[in-house]
Amino acid sequence: MVDLLGLFLNYTVFFERIHYLLVIILIIVILLSDRSPNNMLAWIFTIYIFPIGGIILYFLFGINWRKNRIVSNKMKGEEKKIFSRLFNFLQRDTSEIFRSKDFFYYNKVVGKKNENFEKMTPQEREKKINKQIDVMLQNINMNEREQEIVKMLYKSEGTFLTNNTSYRLFYNGKDAFDSILEDIKGAKHSIYMEYFIWKSDELGEKIKNLLVKKAKEGVKIKLLFDGVGAFNLSRKYKKELKMAGIEARFFLDVKFSITKLNYRNHRKMTIVDNEILHTGGMNVGQEYIDGGKRFSSWRDTNARFIGEITAQYLAIFVTDWLNSGGKNDDFSRIIKSEAVKEIKDQEPIDKQKLKYVMQVSSSGPDTEWTTLKYLYSKMISVAKKEIIIQSPYFVPDTSLVSQLKIMALSGVKIKIMMTGVPDKKIPYWIAETYFEELIDVGVKIYRYKAGFLHCKNIIVDEKMSTMGTCNFDMRSFEINYEVNSVFFNEEISKDLKNQFLRDLELCEKFDEAKLKKVGFFKRLRNSGFKLISPIM
Repeated sequence: MVDLLGLFLNYTVFFERIHYLLVIILIIVILLSDRSPNNMLAWIFTIYIFPIGGIILYFLFGINWRKNRIVSNKMKGEEKKIFSRLFNFLQRDTSEIFRSKDFFYYNKVVGKKNENFEKMTPQEREKKINKQIDVMLQNINMNEREQEIVKMLYKSEGTFLTNNTSYRLFYNGKDAFDSILEDIKGAKHSIYMEYFIWKSDELGEKIKNLLVKKAKEGVKIKLLFDGVGAFNLSRKYKKELKMAGIEARFFLDVKFSITKLNYRNHRKMTIVDNEILHTGGMNVGQEYIDGGKRFSSWRDTNARFIGEITAQYLAIFVTDWLNSGGKNDDFSRIIKSEAVKEIKDQEPIDKQKLKYVMQVSSSGPDTEWTTLKYLYSKMISVAKKEIIIQSPYFVPDTSLVSQLKIMALSGVKIKIMMTGVPDKKIPYWIAETYFEELIDVGVKIYRYKAGFLHCKNIIVDEKMSTMGTCNFDMRSFEINYEVNSVFFNEEISKDLKNQFLRDLELCEKFDEAKLKKVGFFKRLRNSGFKLISPIM
């Protein structure tokens, strides 16, 4: 009995030492991970407070995939291939497609033969392209503030300005999906759809039945679901799609990649015949039309575009599709050639008659830069008169909060609207911890009370704006795969602002009086969750 007890104690001490060693190693890894100080502290705090659970959480949710991407980009040849297979989140990057010679129409150096351009060093080529971009932006009389955003998005992602012939904004699910269904009905060649959530409910059935009909007519259909957002899609539903010849794939399927459970594809798009694009905040689910069982209504923003921006979303779809499939995929070659053709046929924007000028911004946990966060930050910093922010969640980092405070103290009017009827309590509570310091500098904060507010819009000075899938929170900036459209257009920006003013009539203002009603224990709860907000 004594021997057994001694053996047990020896094993206990051994495992305890292993545990302490693992904690020390993880803390060193975190300190060397190039994360923000807040993110580091949040992970160290979590591992210290929850010794076993914290370690498990780190391996599931804490690996710095972005740093792995940066490291692999500096490698060459076989070394790069091996590192990418072992340590990269995904194998393909949209920016690589955007920067390819076939895709990027700025690469067409005017008056020069392609061979001369090919012989340039990377530095010479970049200098030449940047010069072309400067000339192009001057030719279309874009102001300096907008030019800075265009250049930043090109430098970080490889995306470029597009000219578009028409747009339509939808502020409710019924109108948005009526338009999507109508365009699907009219499809002649292809339908590509990518969504975070896809349900086999009333709306999902309606879309599925129509897609099956179009597949029988010979239309090529590809569907991309998120591995978690569409996890509950019924077996019968998937079988009907397959029987009709519709190919569907799951992005980061959790059945095969449990360590990537936290990193979701939050993008939403429908591309019809490579000409029509639908995108925005709406997923495929009946609640986006009627609010479902939890909400009296659902307020969201979606858009329909015809123009060059469709090709850039097609490139993003291509990348996500290839990252969700096998290596030997004939469709990879076919769809990539479609996307390349769409871009290759475009003329430089300063050679066209401009109508609706737009640019795409997308990022994910393994992209080299947190570009959507940079976009939001840059749009805030260039404002002269007014900043309008709509987002269901408001969980920024300290740098964005400081920017908002600086701009408010500089005389810029700032209005923030978030949901007043939350679907997730914790982000709702954390948001309250930012209110006092923002209200003190004159920022006006509103909570939408008529239902669930899910749109993600920023409007600056009624001149430029952005709309898409990216919330004003750290999850969207750091963890999710997101995509936004950026509008350098007064008409679209005013359209979005006018809807904001209509939404304002259904809001309650969160002011100092409301702030005083938040009791001590609620403040303590909110601040407790704020400690781990950088890793949520």
